[in-house]
Amino acid sequence: MFLALCTATAVVGITILTPTLPLIKSELNVSSEAVQQLLTAYLIALAIGQLFCGPISDRTGRRPVMLAGAVLFSISGLAAIFTQNITLLIALRFMQGLGGAACMSMGRAIVNDVFAREDAARQMSTISTILAIAPALSLAFGGVLAESAGWKGTMALLVVCGMLVCVTAFYYAAETNLHRLNKLNFKSVFAAYSNVLKNKLFLCWTMAGGMQIGIFFSLNGFLAYQYERHGYSMAEFGLWFALTPLFYIIGTTLNRVWFVSRGIERAALLGCMISLLSIIMLYASQALGYTHALSLALPCALFGFGNGIIVANTTIGAISSVGKHAGTGTGLVGAWQMAAGGIAGAIIVALGGAQVFSIAMAVVFVMSVVAVLSMLYVYKHQQS
Repeated sequence: MFLALCTATAVVGITILTPTLPLIKSELNVSSEAVQQLLTAYLIALAIGQLFCGPISDRTGRRPVMLAGAVLFSISGLAAIFTQNITLLIALRFMQGLGGAACMSMGRAIVNDVFAREDAARQMSTISTILAIAPALSLAFGGVLAESAGWKGTMALLVVCGMLVCVTAFYYAAETNLHRLNKLNFKSVFAAYSNVLKNKLFLCWTMAGGMQIGIFFSLNGFLAYQYERHGYSMAEFGLWFALTPLFYIIGTTLNRVWFVSRGIERAALLGCMISLLSIIMLYASQALGYTHALSLALPCALFGFGNGIIVANTTIGAISSVGKHAGTGTGLVGAWQMAAGGIAGAIIVALGGAQVFSIAMAVVFVMSVVAVLSMLYVYKHQQS
């Protein structure tokens, strides 16, 4: 539960602030674009921060990095409560994202340190389940909190979460990195990243997981327009699309209790193939002219189920494949997972996928094929 709290706090830092953006815009009298940067800056920091936290933890240990991240997360949030300047608020959100990156990446690294490979995949499935629930609850609770306590009340809750991670880590978290690197400098960090990026197994595991997460974020974006074209409201879209994270939770649960014991390579490959099948079904349903919400929701539910099998296994598979550079590996995995959705979404928008459904589906189909091919390489290597 502690590791789930570490990773969930970083993710909640994105979603719980979303309902408060109109309040911040009104109170600070700034543009929508400026307010949107509060989310963008946090996401960028969350991705970049993991690239640095991983290698540092390989030298100093996981516990110091996690403690420093939790303190930075809390102090940045506390300072944000007392500012009325949007530029300073954006900067503080960036700092908060760096703190969140430390908590998120160390959560994954500790799982890899403490548990054997298959047990680590089971634990990561549990964390993934909580990560699926936490954003949904924080979106709903964030709206209620914003109405009663304003955006500063929401920020105060994030401060409390950061302090809870800090106190818990200080008193109860033992150091898990028992094989630390002897030195850390630019040359050694470069060598660590070079070593990891030359590892074909790591690249394939990471690519497969990143593609799948990228597809989810992409679906979350362009499917809203397809629901609208079929005459459904945004509220109805939200309800129907909620089947996706629901089936994701079912997938992570079954992965923990059954699929992992069959081998994480086999499980991840099966999940990628289920995902590809769901993408084909989604395109076919629309090409055949079906307009009922179920024609969109059911393939997405199947995709969510497949993703529930994939994400934990690919994460642990990637980190465990790089040995003593596990911290560096977890940083790269986390950064790629955060970036994949944004990159895919930008490509889809640039190509006109928001207006033309087939264009968006072509992009996610290619991403799904890349994930399957990546896992085929890993599976064949494991069999040889």
